[in-house]
Amino acid sequence: MTVQFARRGDSIEFLASVEKGADRQLLRWGGVAGVAGAVSMFAALMVVTTLGLPDASDVETLTDYPDIAVGRMAEHLLYLGALVLFSLHVLVLYRMLRTAHPAAALFGAATAVMGFITMAASSMLHISTAPLSDLYETAETGELAAIEAAWVGAQSVFDTMLATGVLLVPIGLVLLGLAMRRFPAIASSIMWLTIGIGAVGTVGAVIAILDPGSMFSAISVLGMTVVLLATGWQMLRVRASMRELAG
Repeated sequence: MTVQFARRGDSIEFLASVEKGADRQLLRWGGVAGVAGAVSMFAALMVVTTLGLPDASDVETLTDYPDIAVGRMAEHLLYLGALVLFSLHVLVLYRMLRTAHPAAALFGAATAVMGFITMAASSMLHISTAPLSDLYETAETGELAAIEAAWVGAQSVFDTMLATGVLLVPIGLVLLGLAMRRFPAIASSIMWLTIGIGAVGTVGAVIAILDPGSMFSAISVLGMTVVLLATGWQMLRVRASMRELAG
């Protein structure tokens, strides 16, 4: 069977430019990381919606913490797992795209990974919420406002890191999308999806910074998840094409 690349290009030249065995293994692992990261992120969303968890910035996260602790920890662990898998996937994307457009691939991957690391640093909010919740349960009425203020202060630090990461990742996606333009094995639809959602996500992140109460951060995270699910699946397809073209 003849395997066609998603966009026309010289498949012989493409195969000659990579180390076949090593790159097929990288593409398999990278593709699985992208798909698994998206599954983990969607699972975190399902935990939130199924259990009816309050928004992370709502004070109910503090006042009702004993009742939602298990669900909140599950959400955070799934979210952190998704970010780690996305970072690994982007590193493999760089490895795949570096011969097509070295500058865009490197700058895009580095920017996106810095964003994911920053977001990961803000993922374990329950670690700061748990001790404050314990104090809240035993505090006198006059002390409750002070504990809530301390929790809001801690939350603002996590929100700042999240906003920074949500701004950096879409910028990285736009650059990776530009690198995909010169890579014959990536479908044009995936390329434009990456550039489009990256651009929209960048604008949304700026709005979220200007208006911290908006939902643009959450929407941007959902958009980047869709992109990385698509690139992960595409990576697995590229690996299959390489395998069949190699005979």
